[in-house]
Amino acid sequence: MRGNHRTASDQAGAAHEDDASLATPMSRAALRTRRKPYWRALDTGRHLGYYKGARSSTWHARLFVGAGRYEEILLGKADDSVDADGHTVLDYSQAVARSHEWWASKGHGVSGGVAGQPGLRNRPKKRVQTDRLDEVALAWARERPDLDLSLVGLFLRIKQAHYMHERRLTAISQAVGVDVGELHVLLALRRAGAPYAMRPTELFKSLLVTSGAMSKRIDRLERMKLVARAADPEDLRASNIVLTDAGVAAADDAMVRIADGLTVLRAAIGMSDDQFSEADSYLRRIISVNI
Repeated sequence: MRGNHRTASDQAGAAHEDDASLATPMSRAALRTRRKPYWRALDTGRHLGYYKGARSSTWHARLFVGAGRYEEILLGKADDSVDADGHTVLDYSQAVARSHEWWASKGHGVSGGVAGQPGLRNRPKKRVQTDRLDEVALAWARERPDLDLSLVGLFLRIKQAHYMHERRLTAISQAVGVDVGELHVLLALRRAGAPYAMRPTELFKSLLVTSGAMSKRIDRLERMKLVARAADPEDLRASNIVLTDAGVAAADDAMVRIADGLTVLRAAIGMSDDQFSEADSYLRRIISVNI
């Protein structure tokens, strides 16, 4: 896998701008052909790309290397017209796994497959070790002993915990046939309670995305018949986004998978209810400070 460098301005169609669904061949079939990849952010500064040409489609990965530049590589062909073999032809989870392997080889992130999915050629997943996070904090303490950087390690671990949770959500979203952004829409509607309806403005404000990104997610979910548009009974000039029966089923399926995963994680961590409650209390205090 050979990398090249491009400036951020060269990367027209950035992950947040595209917000394209790449998880299934069906969702990728809905994308138009173009000269540059569609990008999805898998973590800060790390993106999975999908290039759709007139005759072929390929997976790419990129890594932000600073000064407005990315290093980008070709991962392999996409399984749009032929079955994935895990070598030269990759499905979505294999492309994600290979991206993580490359990032890990560059000293960034976790190597291995999406949580809950096998890695390439059944390789065991490599995990970022806690002592590596310690090394980052200690390195800064060594280089800038004049600064109080005692919280660096804590916030690195918070970020890593968030990243691990997002990997689990990626696997769950794949299992129910949507991408992570679309899954968040389904879950927001489901937790709103019957009749599982919200205005588009309520959705994009609650999920902290742009109105354009939300419109794309709604359009894709509507094509998959997981949501529908209905007149707002309180304002006939406006419309609500409503879960269909299939959408309710998909959201419930995802929540069962999330709950099962958290149960396994809770057992693996081995903390008591009181310890989890105490940790939650401390995290609430941390995020309540707005400076």
